[in-house]
Amino acid sequence: NLLEFAWTLIPTVMVLTMTALAVPKLSYINDTSNAEMTIHVKGQQWAWTFAYPDTPAFQTNEKKPLQVSETLTIPAGTKVKLDLEAVDVIHSFWVPQFGQKQDAVPGQVFPLVITPTRLGTYPLICTELCGLGHALMRSRAIVMTPDEYESWYAGSAAAEPSSGSATASPVALFTTTCGGCHAFAPAKTVGQAGPSLGDLAAHAAAAGQPLEEYVRQSIVDPEAYLTPGYAVGGVMPATYGTQLTADQISLLVQYLVENSN
Repeated sequence: NLLEFAWTLIPTVMVLTMTALAVPKLSYINDTSNAEMTIHVKGQQWAWTFAYPDTPAFQTNEKKPLQVSETLTIPAGTKVKLDLEAVDVIHSFWVPQFGQKQDAVPGQVFPLVITPTRLGTYPLICTELCGLGHALMRSRAIVMTPDEYESWYAGSAAAEPSSGSATASPVALFTTTCGGCHAFAPAKTVGQAGPSLGDLAAHAAAAGQPLEEYVRQSIVDPEAYLTPGYAVGGVMPATYGTQLTADQISLLVQYLVENSN
């Protein structure tokens, strides 16, 4: 009886102690009030994108639009709310050094609150199996001083218009939509889940289509023609035709056609 009492009481005390220690911390972690800035995080096969709205805490002389980046950049010592969402399938956002992990689910927005204190660059990983390119769905989280962040944001606003704009950087647009799966020397991407895009003219000829028509169709209807050696359907997302604007698609087509062999 004494033994049974002991092995029941000891684990009970341990669990209650851990619960008492964890509840205040979890309440703090999940408290989205008083967040100094919000960053919108979008996961899609197979890349992360981060949208930075104009925030009073880091506003300089003029109003800036929403900016999109392929890396997460955060000022140290600032309470930041990450609003996570997924476009296609479930993804999971994880920076090991932040000590937190949060799923991104299609049709829902989940908040994750962090207050980074250590400067540096850390790996950002998707930890939910999300398709063939899952292992390539990686990015970086950069924590810098508030002054450095303000300078970075001001420079980013001048150099990188919102990805919803027709004047967005074609390299940034390609990297965040296609670079995780396709190798393309002009964009310095090395993805291997899909065919290399270094010889698109030959691919178009094999498909019996003009180059521009072939590239556009490959983006909006990837199942229409499968490159030999990659003839497995359902690998490339078929949602880019609706996720991307007409301007973005035209920008991608132009960039690929002008830089292909």
